[in-house]
Amino acid sequence: MFFLIGADGREYGPFTVEQIREWIAQGRANAHSRIRRDGDTTWQPLGEVAEFIDPAGATGATTAGLPPPTLTPEAIAADYLGRKGAIDIGNCLTRGWALVRDNPGLTIGSSLLAFLVMFGIAMIPLVGLAAIFINPIILGGVFHAFVRRIRGEMPTVGDAFSGFGPPFLHLGLAGLVSTIFICVGLVLCVVPGIYLGVAYTFALPLVIDKKQDFWTAMEVSRRVINRHWWPMFGLLIVLFLLNVIGVIACFVGWIVTVPISIAAVMYAYEDLLPGTQKQLLVEAASRTSDL
Repeated sequence: MFFLIGADGREYGPFTVEQIREWIAQGRANAHSRIRRDGDTTWQPLGEVAEFIDPAGATGATTAGLPPPTLTPEAIAADYLGRKGAIDIGNCLTRGWALVRDNPGLTIGSSLLAFLVMFGIAMIPLVGLAAIFINPIILGGVFHAFVRRIRGEMPTVGDAFSGFGPPFLHLGLAGLVSTIFICVGLVLCVVPGIYLGVAYTFALPLVIDKKQDFWTAMEVSRRVINRHWWPMFGLLIVLFLLNVIGVIACFVGWIVTVPISIAAVMYAYEDLLPGTQKQLLVEAASRTSDL
């Protein structure tokens, strides 16, 4: 028996293998849908569960001996864009609020702790200058904790600092390089800086979630968001105004509006860039074997 996360973000089940296959046939589930076995706590993409892998597909003998395909930023972005994802501002906000409301310890706790740490670093003489490199590492961990909870996993507040693990270098570089590009764009003509500021929104999540290097993550984020730039810009403007209201409310509201903002952006991320890097490699290998 299995449990499944539906397109609305809710958990359904238990289902038999046959019932889930009916969902797949009806288009209500796909290889990137989150699924877990009854009794397990770990969620994973449906396409990576043995019962739902096509025997002639990516894990079959047809790809035996083939080297892993090289995925360029262009190819990765094209794959995501081909899935016809979209940004629904109202839906992102609604789901973001529900996530914070139902998980205040994780969402509010990790956001508040992360920002207190970043503020403390900024106040330390000399070390504060390194904040442009360190802060993205902290933010990346927070983003990952949120997106894991969105997928039905159970991260803790401590997981918000997972950015200091293996991906720390590329998180720091993604934050540093994107900030330089954005600042140069603002100085030159303002508009390029605004464009890049929106386009690089998903760079940090891609580094820590999809295990991409900093440049690949920046380029994939830019190429995918370029197709959805205005909705993404609209979402960020709405979230900016929401946080202004939070600040006006004696900063107390800000404690809630910041995690809502993070959650809303992570829902947009999950809508546009579902699945894992492993799944992309599996699918790419399958396409290679068909040539």
